[in-house]
Amino acid sequence: MTDGIREHHLPLHQAFDELMQLYRLLELENELLRGQLRRHPVGEMQIRETERKMMELRGDAPFATHERIQALLSSRPD
Repeated sequence: MTDGIREHHLPLHQAFDELMQLYRLLELENELLRGQLRRHPVGEMQIRETERKMMELRGDAPFATHERIQALLSSRPD
């Protein structure tokens, strides 16, 4: 890649990196909230119901896994 093209893509790379950092923070927050919710008697049932609703909203698409995220990161052009 020439320097001109690389400079042109720099803001895109920075935005992607920021989005990935936000995603990681959301994952962490989600896990912390799940942990708190599981302490309540009906918490696990609420988690399952929410996951079921999310599957419906996504059209039964699988959850984004750590492996899929790593594949996206590794396929990012430099």
